[in-house]
Amino acid sequence: MGRELADRNVTTAEQTEIAGDFLMQLNDLKAIWRQIMIAREKDAGFRGAAPYDEPINVPFPLPECPTEGTILAADGSQIYPDPHGAALYWLINIGVFTYLHGTDELPEVVTEPQLFFRPEEVHDQDNRPLANAAINAFRAVSEIKMLAREAHRNRQRVHPMIGLYDGPLLSLLMGKDVPNARALSADYHESFDVLEDAGAATVGYVDRPSSRFVIYTLYLMSLEPDAIKRGSLNSTGSLESVTDTDLYKRLLGPGERSGLMVQQSPQNKEYREINPDHEIAFFYLNVASPLQEPYLARIEVPMIVASNKPLVDAVHALVYAQCQITDRYPYALTRADEIAVVHPHEKRALDELISIEMLKNQQHIETSQKLSTKGMARSGREAFKGL
Repeated sequence: MGRELADRNVTTAEQTEIAGDFLMQLNDLKAIWRQIMIAREKDAGFRGAAPYDEPINVPFPLPECPTEGTILAADGSQIYPDPHGAALYWLINIGVFTYLHGTDELPEVVTEPQLFFRPEEVHDQDNRPLANAAINAFRAVSEIKMLAREAHRNRQRVHPMIGLYDGPLLSLLMGKDVPNARALSADYHESFDVLEDAGAATVGYVDRPSSRFVIYTLYLMSLEPDAIKRGSLNSTGSLESVTDTDLYKRLLGPGERSGLMVQQSPQNKEYREINPDHEIAFFYLNVASPLQEPYLARIEVPMIVASNKPLVDAVHALVYAQCQITDRYPYALTRADEIAVVHPHEKRALDELISIEMLKNQQHIETSQKLSTKGMARSGREAFKGL
């Protein structure tokens, strides 16, 4: 109780100071790996970060940016099924923005909407409307598939080439609500291979990460081997409110990155078992300019990229250069979002087109009373006239 009360009174700033001081002592990568192997052998449920082949407490300076390069960025949006609408459908729209760094060529834009309305497309095996999680998974896979397709189409463009994916590469969660999970997972990993064959570095960009992978590693290193067991790694003791971003804001100057690390998780292990080149590594990057406060992103890459240091340098430099065009966020991803997003007025226009086509084909149009009364209530107040 005394320890917990003392921990509770330590502020986040003080905790960060403690964590930062401890991080600076972790110079022996072999010692870190020895502790991680103990956690693995004991099946202790360790979910922290393991160093790849670089120190985790040393900033890596911004390398010289390539004079030319190709940046492809993909993003997507969706319309979920509405059981109260005139027809049950869902839609995804994927956009890829291609930016030619260091050249006079204009950017290229490709968008691809897909509409799904057939019974087997809008219902699950229990005849319920398809869950949003299933649509999210399909959209995520469609994004990286289209990114791979465009990288292959542009493989003769200037290199280095990077394919920017908005979000973590380890985010593809295939739960029970995703009926075709195995096929989607196969497509996802095949896209990694297509990107590699095109000579493109696959990059997952995570804005404002709240991850605590390194904090979990610090906590693991504070334990005696006998104390490492399942359940002992569910908390981080006195570092409970500190994130990796808090930690590396102290260490990384503008344009600097952390050492490469590998998240220890069942999903990353599964990626490694599918293909060792697909295991995901990451580093933290301060994308702020010299006059700004530190602003960190987490950059994820497959192992085939992490093992190629010139390519890591190119990713580091080109992503940072992109973040200087817009305010601490990659310009190409900003534009990909712009072309992919489906606005509310576009959904209304699509609903009207669907209604028109239904009428042309002698189909009765009927929305639910819930939807009708929502429109009535939201259209403005009106005095009740009585019956």
